[in-house]
Amino acid sequence: MDDIYRQNTYLNTLHDTALTLMNNLDTRELLENMVLKAGELVGTQDGFIALLNDVTGNFTLKVAVGFYSGLIGKKIVPGVGVIGQVMVSAETCIVNHYNLWPNRDHEIKDTTLNAVIGIPLKANGQLVGILGLAYLDDKIFGQDEINILSRFADLASIALANARLYTALQQELAERKQIEKKLRYISYHDALTGLYNRTFFKHEMTRIQSDGKGQVGIILCDVDGLKLINDTLGHEQGDLLLNAAARIIKDNVRPADIVARIGGDEFAVLLTKADPKLLEDACVQMRSAVDTDNASHLELPLSMSIGYAVSDRQDMINMNELFREADDSMYREKLCRSRKNRSAIFQALLKALEARDFITEGHGDRMQMLTAKLAVALGWSQRRIEDIKLLAQLHDIGKVGIPDRILFKQGYLTLKEQVEMQRHADIGYRIAQSVSDLIPISDFILKHHEWWNGNGYPLGLAGEEIPLECRMLAIADAYDAMTNDRPYRKARSNREAVAELMRQAGRQFDPNLVTLFCQLVDKLSGRDGFEA
Repeated sequence: MDDIYRQNTYLNTLHDTALTLMNNLDTRELLENMVLKAGELVGTQDGFIALLNDVTGNFTLKVAVGFYSGLIGKKIVPGVGVIGQVMVSAETCIVNHYNLWPNRDHEIKDTTLNAVIGIPLKANGQLVGILGLAYLDDKIFGQDEINILSRFADLASIALANARLYTALQQELAERKQIEKKLRYISYHDALTGLYNRTFFKHEMTRIQSDGKGQVGIILCDVDGLKLINDTLGHEQGDLLLNAAARIIKDNVRPADIVARIGGDEFAVLLTKADPKLLEDACVQMRSAVDTDNASHLELPLSMSIGYAVSDRQDMINMNELFREADDSMYREKLCRSRKNRSAIFQALLKALEARDFITEGHGDRMQMLTAKLAVALGWSQRRIEDIKLLAQLHDIGKVGIPDRILFKQGYLTLKEQVEMQRHADIGYRIAQSVSDLIPISDFILKHHEWWNGNGYPLGLAGEEIPLECRMLAIADAYDAMTNDRPYRKARSNREAVAELMRQAGRQFDPNLVTLFCQLVDKLSGRDGFEA
């Protein structure tokens, strides 16, 4: 009769336990309930659960009560103790009279343990956890306890698998939400500046037009000369300007105003509850902030054309017309400032060239003197002489776009570095094309490294296809380079330089011009102190 009563009690307890476990999807709570319910079934308050780490393959105590409560986080050593035995065999392990067992875990110094059972928890036939219980008194684990705990372990394994699946799904959902959040951010923000992008700006324009309430303003800003900076100094420098512009614009409007980068060099601000004075003040503050920023960044000045428009009524707002009005305002300012802006950028590039010692070392002055002497000998007009002197001073302006590691390299350039260096002719041409005063010499800047025999760059011109100014400049430049120190060698004497020019006549240089030039420098060397 007692056996039947005990069996019914076990079955009722198992039923209640199954309901409790199956309804619990929180892994931590489930594990705690497992240990407590399993202990209730066999009359103990001392137990634990160890789980498999899918990444490391190790088993670690995750939940522990009673005797084991201080061991949470303990890593299980295969074969050591009851848990280690289950870990190796994936079968139930029972040890009664634990202190006499040679394979016990000797790290556990307490000798009050009498009996320990370890039961595998499996999912799809694979060991994923271990349920352990212990008696501290004289009780031992018999067949009845083994049977009831085995059934319990089957239920617990299913509940654990469900909880782990639920947790994995929750993690996947959380990751998806994070990905969706990132994608939403990316779809509405500019990657470089972090501002809103054109898509979001247009969306907000549509929304505001639909609301049709309150005065609305739009400010448009355009970074002047960005293409020139990108073409000459590189996109990294251009990106610095764009980030400076973004910071200045955002800092000088209200936090609630929508600031967006709507094009390569274009920014826009959408302001609600706006009036003309608010927008005018914001534009004035932006211009002042640009001047302040430029005072500490003389090497790369920022210039922005700014325009704005405000709706003149609080209902029936046409946002597209308002945008066009702001764009027209900005464009009018750009036209008024264009010459000044290009000049400011050119002066900054010229200072950059000077800072890299091409002019400060006297190269430009010497080149002007040599080419002017040659032009006079050819009987040129004063105006044409002034043009070649300007060319002599600025022919290397494109070198502002060449990295210092190449420009000042000690020793010969590699083939790849030579190709990079040759870009300075094209860069210089683009700079000159952007400044009206330099347009007459822009073609000469492009072609000043062409060779008489056609082996020069960038176009491979030959003979008299090469402009006369370029042929003259090439001779003077080579002479000045040979007679002055370079990063990779010491200066040659005047006699050595003249001899080299004569050797290259008909190959690199115009032979008739070489003869005339050498006669001139021979006279100059005697009169002005050139080394003989």
